Formats: sequence, structure tokens, C-alpha cells
Amino acid sequence: MAKAEPTTTSLECLNIDFMRSLVKQYSELGQWTSALFWADAAAAAGNGNGTSSGDDIWLLASVMLARGELHRAAHAVTSRELHRRHLLCLGVAMRAFLAAKEPATALTMMEECDPALLEPRSTDQTHNRALAGVLVWQARALWALERREAGAAALCAALRADCACYEALDLLLDRHALTPAQETELIESLSINNQLSGAEAALVRAAYRERLNRYAPASDTPTVDTDCPIASEIEICRTRTSEAAICRARRLAAGCEWASALKLLDSVDPWCCGEVRAACLVELRKSSELFAFAHTLVDAYPNSWISWYAVGCYYYLIGKSEFARRYLSKAKSLEPGAGCVWLTYGHSFAAENEHDQAMAAYFKASQLMGGCHLPPLYVGVECSLLNNSAMCERFLARAAALHNNAETTLDKLVERSDASACWARLVPLVREPHLAHEAGAAAFACADYPAAHQLFTRALDAAKGDRDISQLSSRWAATLDALGHTSRRLGRPAEAVGWHGRALTLRPARGATLAGLGLSLALLGRETDAAGALHAALARDPDNVVALALLDAIVDRLSLQLTEEEIPQFPFPAVNISLPAAASPAVADATNTSDMSMSFD
Repeated sequence: MAKAEPTTTSLECLNIDFMRSLVKQYSELGQWTSALFWADAAAAAGNGNGTSSGDDIWLLASVMLARGELHRAAHAVTSRELHRRHLLCLGVAMRAFLAAKEPATALTMMEECDPALLEPRSTDQTHNRALAGVLVWQARALWALERREAGAAALCAALRADCACYEALDLLLDRHALTPAQETELIESLSINNQLSGAEAALVRAAYRERLNRYAPASDTPTVDTDCPIASEIEICRTRTSEAAICRARRLAAGCEWASALKLLDSVDPWCCGEVRAACLVELRKSSELFAFAHTLVDAYPNSWISWYAVGCYYYLIGKSEFARRYLSKAKSLEPGAGCVWLTYGHSFAAENEHDQAMAAYFKASQLMGGCHLPPLYVGVECSLLNNSAMCERFLARAAALHNNAETTLDKLVERSDASACWARLVPLVREPHLAHEAGAAAFACADYPAAHQLFTRALDAAKGDRDISQLSSRWAATLDALGHTSRRLGRPAEAVGWHGRALTLRPARGATLAGLGLSLALLGRETDAAGALHAALARDPDNVVALALLDAIVDRLSLQLTEEEIPQFPFPAVNISLPAAASPAVADATNTSDMSMSFD
């Protein structure tokens, strides 16, 4: 029997380009089974010589990945060793392994790749965009393995390769992987004008600047360069995007404009930016709305960490910290790198005065959010509550330096040889209102009243900006009260009366404010006005110990000042009790004895 010789079959009759177009069309329609059939056919047709092109295998693996067949998609690439020489195939294989919770294998795929393939090309922007995608997946894999610095470096490389890769910037900023100074330096170093045309470059630059200023006060100032001839058109286009509205909502939330931020998010859609929406509902204490929002998220996205984070925020709002930590732990398991979850976890411990556990959670958040000023701020607050003023000042100085891009100042303030705290050195550095208020409270507790007064003043100035004090939210009434207490300690009770009066305009009839006002009035010698303020304070808060003790002292002092002549006298009226003359029986007595009641009228 003769041996059969191999024959080559010509497949020129098959239109592979038409098959590829069918794959793309069915993918856009969400018909993944049809897309898989035609992707498989296109890969089988190959180049006519029995080998499939890398683009066809990438298309096939992408459809498998969309169908949830993770290992099958990775095998389609690795069995042909296309991850070594084809950048798109490498990216889809890494995505598959990451979705399968195998980040180490994803990094191994990248290590086996040809090093020349991972270099950007100045003349091939399509290659650079594929490279940026691979670097983004590398960063996700590195973060999953707790290699945060290497992940941040990969995202920076992705942005330099493709400045239009917004996902890389979004990940960097959401995770606070860089300090504010490093973020600004990165954006300024991007070759945006070389990679994009003039209009698109201006749009990207404006969007990136708006995204960077997430903790700056929201303003209506355009972020587009005024030198651009079409700046107004670009600004109009940018402001119409949902991303611009979300960025502005973040800035409003950072400035304690919770209602305005929530309204702006509602104008986009009810699902966007779930973590910011949950924070706004917590601050506005809208527990019923947060309950509905959280459970809607859980029903729609049970595998999203934001859904369980919202549930944890609801239980934190209603005071059930144990249940809050239970659901926050589930959110942490789904996304270990979510720093805001750890912050809320620490808040749940702080609400129960569990300072050690709260500090541990804040330290973990600080590791995850190395460029954010909030974790060291909360650590400083906990140190102040534990009467550790030196550590409190050190962490608050770090938070202030991170917020102000002050890298060199940070080194000077944090590295101290003594264990004492000098709050006056924080005054020129602090610019964030919450940070200035907490530093002022810590300085007040350490009896450094001049520095405390300066810090509270800076907090008030930063909070109001160009607005009048009466336009501030009621949240800042505590700062006004603190200024009143500090002024009284500095021997200026008249000034303290003014600060407490302003606090009452923001939060009327608050018991603690009225008690502070009464104390200041008493120091001015206005006992009667002080007694009235203290009576009003006790009407709002009957258990106010300061108001009770001070009112008793004022009443005793007023009683001693009253002399016997000043006591009002109430003389009895003269009453004629003599017997009337006997009248003849025929004449009736005109006196009505039943109406002879004693009266003071």
C-alpha cells in the first residue's frame, strides 16, 4: 500500500475579511456565540497554509474572554506561543489570567515576551496603544500581588507610551499611587502635542488637569489653555461630557458641598461614581436613600466592591458598626486595593472609641493611598485623642505636605529629633480647611492657644474662600465655636461673643454654642444676658453640665447683689371692716358681702 503524500489545500475561496467583519458586528450586537463561530472559522482559514495569523487568534481569544471562558482564551494564545511575539495576544492572555485571579501567571506571560516588543515606537502609535493596554494589565497584576510601587511605575510608562490612555491616569488617581507633586510632574512631562492633534491635545490636557484637582475647590474657571484658538469650543465639549460632571462632583464633595455634589451626580445617571454618592448620602444622613441605593447596587452588581461598600456605609450611618465592618470586609476581599474601604473601616472603630484598631485601619489605608493626605490626617486625629501630641503633629504635618505638594517641607517637618510638638510651625503649611481645624483642636488641647487661633482662622478662611461667613454650611459652625473658645482663653471675651454669635447664625439654638456664649458674656460682666443665654442652652440640652454650673453661679451672684430695698413690695389695699349702721327693715343693704375678696389690683 502506497503512503499518502501530504497535500496543501487552497482556501482562497473563503473571504476571511468578511468573516472578521462578521465577528466584529456580532460582538457589537452582543451575540457572542455567533461571534465565536465566525472567529473560529476565520482562525481556521488562516493564511491558506494552515497557520493562523496573530490578529485572528487575538479576535478568537477576545470573544472567548467576553463569553467568560477565561482559561480557554488564554490557551488559545499560549498554545501557539503568540504571547511571545504578538502584543495584542499578550494583552488578552493577561486579561484572562487576571480575571481568573491568577496575577502571577499574567506577569509570567509578560516576562516570556520578546523585550523589543515592549518598547514604545515613535512612528507607530497603534503599537503604543496596544503596549499601554498591556502595561495597564501589568499594573493591575502587580497591585494584586501588593507590589504597589512597581504598579505605579507601569501606569506611568503606559501614559508616556500613549497619553490618550485615560484608564492609566484614572487608576493612578483613584489609588493615590503618586504624590500630588509627582502627578503634576507626570502630566507636564507627557508628549501630548506629539501624539495628538491640536484640538484633541487641548481636550486631553484640560481633562487631565481637571482630574488632578480633585481636592481643590470647585470653580467655573475654564481649564483649557486660553492660547488655543478654539479654546471655547473645546471647553464646551469637555463640560458636556459625563466625566467632567463626575470630576466636578468629586471636587464639590471634597469641599463639603454634599448636596450639590449629589445633585450633579443625579444629573449624569443614578449609577455613576458609587463611592462618592455613598459618601454624600452618609454626610447628608439620608439613610433611607442610602439603603435603597446600596441594595439596588447589590442586586445589579453583586461582584462589585462598590456595592458592598455602599451597604457598609449604610450600617455605619445608622450606628451598627459591627454589621458595617462585616460588609466592608466583603468589599475588601473583592478589591484589596480600595483605600476608601479601609478609611471607612477605621471610622467604624473610631465611632466606638477603639483608637488602636482605628489607627491600624488608617495605616493600611496609608499604605494603599501613599499620595493621599486623608490617612495621615485621621491617624493624627487618633493620636490627639490618645494625648500623643508629638505624633499628632508629625502626622498632621505629613498630611499638610501631601496636600500642598511640599516634598521638601515634609522632610523638614517630619524628621524631628525631639519629642515635643510645635504647632506654630504648621500654620504656614496648612491650607486644607479640615486639616487646619484638626490641627487647631490638637493645639488647643496642648494649651497652645495662639497657634490654635491661627489654625482655626486659616481653616475658616480656606472654607469660605471668597464667600461670606453666612454662606457657609452648618458644618463650619464648630470652627466658629472653636475660635470663640480660643479667643476667650486668650483673654478676649468680647471677640469670643462675636464668634459664638456667628456660629449661631449657621446652626441656631445649639446648646454648646449658647453655653459658650453665656460664659463669654459672664466674663464681660453681663450677668443678665449670660443667664438668658444659659437658660436657652439648658432648654436645648438639659444635661449640659457647664451651663448648669455656670447658671447656678450667676444666679447666686445676682441674688447677693439684690438689697432689701430692691426687693419689690406688694402692700395690701386698705379695707373698711367696720360694721355698717343698722338699717330699717324696709331699706335693703347695698353691700354685697359675697364679693369682698382680697385683691392686689
